[in-house]
Amino acid sequence: MKAVLLTLLAIGLALQPGTALQCYSCTAQVSNRDCHNVQNCTQGQTQCKTERIRAVGLVTVISKGCSSDCVEDAENYYVGKKNITCCSRDLCNASGAHGLQPATALGLLATLGSLLLWGPSQL
Repeated sequence: MKAVLLTLLAIGLALQPGTALQCYSCTAQVSNRDCHNVQNCTQGQTQCKTERIRAVGLVTVISKGCSSDCVEDAENYYVGKKNITCCSRDLCNASGAHGLQPATALGLLATLGSLLLWGPSQL
């Protein structure tokens, strides 16, 4: 009896189609709002990957997708930061880049405004 049940279970599992991992996908977006396309990963792609690159503290560029060899990493450079995160559940890479922060935007506007007030003769 146990052998029959185990055989039926094995046949049932073999006949069921496997489901692929699903990840959010986008390339070089400045807002996480633009990174909600769902991608079905191929066989061998077992992780969702999110890569954030923040340049000069002003803008963050985000890319997401499936990966077969995702390695988490965080690096600081003179002109920015790079952060790679990995996860292995369906749609687990939902969070991502943040747009231009209000304080940063005000700082950028103040810098540009002061350059305009100085004029070309004083630079």
